[in-house]
Amino acid sequence: MKNLKYLLSCCLTLFSLLMEAQTLNLIKTDSTGLISSANQKKVLTFKEHNIKGSYPVSVAFYKTTHIVFDAPIKYFDAGSNRIICDRVEGVDNVLKLKAAQIGIFETNVTVITHDGKYYSFLVSYNESPNKLNITMAAGLNDAFEKQVSDRPEKIVFSDTYYTETEMIHFSKKMIELSKTRHTIQHIADKVGKVQFKLIQLVTKEGKIIVCISMKNSSPLDYGLEYMKFYVRDKTKRKKEVSQEIELNPNFVYLEQEGAPDGRKLGDAGAYFNFVFMMPKFSIGKDKNFEIDIVEKDGSRNMNLKIDYETFYYQMKKL
Repeated sequence: MKNLKYLLSCCLTLFSLLMEAQTLNLIKTDSTGLISSANQKKVLTFKEHNIKGSYPVSVAFYKTTHIVFDAPIKYFDAGSNRIICDRVEGVDNVLKLKAAQIGIFETNVTVITHDGKYYSFLVSYNESPNKLNITMAAGLNDAFEKQVSDRPEKIVFSDTYYTETEMIHFSKKMIELSKTRHTIQHIADKVGKVQFKLIQLVTKEGKIIVCISMKNSSPLDYGLEYMKFYVRDKTKRKKEVSQEIELNPNFVYLEQEGAPDGRKLGDAGAYFNFVFMMPKFSIGKDKNFEIDIVEKDGSRNMNLKIDYETFYYQMKKL
């Protein structure tokens, strides 16, 4: 009897709670009278236009697949650590893929580039892949198998975010400007009828672009060993260690002055222009921007010193 009373009491309590919940709209009944939660998640179906497909790519253990994009890679992710997925060192728009072990399972790779494009790849294992070099050129989204031999790949160098084609264009423009507008006249060095001269110092979007001419008027060829760039102390006091910072160009362009005649760099009578694009840097009043020029198997070494005043007051904006 006691158990029956207890069971009846529980039923009345449950009924009371259900009525209160329905009053507060926490529980609703559907058209069939069944109780359903108002907070129940709705399951939606994707339409065809909501789904972005994936490009099929095969990777191998003994071979490397490279994918070239039209813009620098901003983000990339591999679905498994069984594949090696990384940017090529020194280049911002080329991704390399390789199997980390033989016989991996199918996985995926996602890439987002700086121009806002999203790429998805479905990666499978194949020790003899039929695609080792892939160019994600504009217009390939609907024709992955299309060959684009007539369209050169654009390699984007680290720290520049310019393509090689763009940097060549900047370089040629600088050389042309040096023929039509004021050039720097007083930064030069000459040994044995071989002269190196700073002709333009330009900035573009924070980058420093240096244009140097080389003229060999001597009958003896000049073999260039190297040209190195430094920020150095202007003066060295006694018992003090001179400080210098080496600067590494992102890009170098070489153009022969005048009509091409088959002469190589440094040949007697040859005249060449160099253009160097460098990461942003600055100098203080106690520093110089210096360029060391060293002859291979010779002693006709030179040095160009760009002081504080020249660096800031002779620099132009491209």
